[in-house]
Amino acid sequence: MQPITREKIQFMKHVLEEDPFYLVIGDIQEESDPDPDVKKNALQAYHEFLNEYSSLRCGSVVLFGRKELPDYQFPVADMPGGFEEWVCIGKIEPYPLYINKQNGRICCLTGDPGTEMKIRDYGDFHDFLESYVFGEKYVEIGGRDDWYDLMKQRGLLK
Repeated sequence: MQPITREKIQFMKHVLEEDPFYLVIGDIQEESDPDPDVKKNALQAYHEFLNEYSSLRCGSVVLFGRKELPDYQFPVADMPGGFEEWVCIGKIEPYPLYINKQNGRICCLTGDPGTEMKIRDYGDFHDFLESYVFGEKYVEIGGRDDWYDLMKQRGLLK
């Protein structure tokens, strides 16, 4: 994981721990049982994240921990390429969030039943964390909610 991203995650983890009422805004839990065998492939950055954090909930964004992943794979059947190409890693409320096994790109399948479904691309895992979870582009996925306001108040956003 990029050092700047790690610093932002740790900073916001400490901010969230300052006030018990912040639990409704977000929660960042560290992993107590890392996997020492991280392969150098398209998912390396994601697996390095899983070795440090067991779950992450930041406003509208939820990233599942390694132990939760098997229970949340049913939405993969809706993605082109299915289980061969994708892993469901979380959600952007209420839509499933995926990582592509071949190139590490983060995507979200949006749309309601009976409407046209769209796949939104958020770049690689590092870009997604840096820009969309802990950066200025969060407003594109979560709006100006409590998470956005907290990041702005604490100086992560301009």
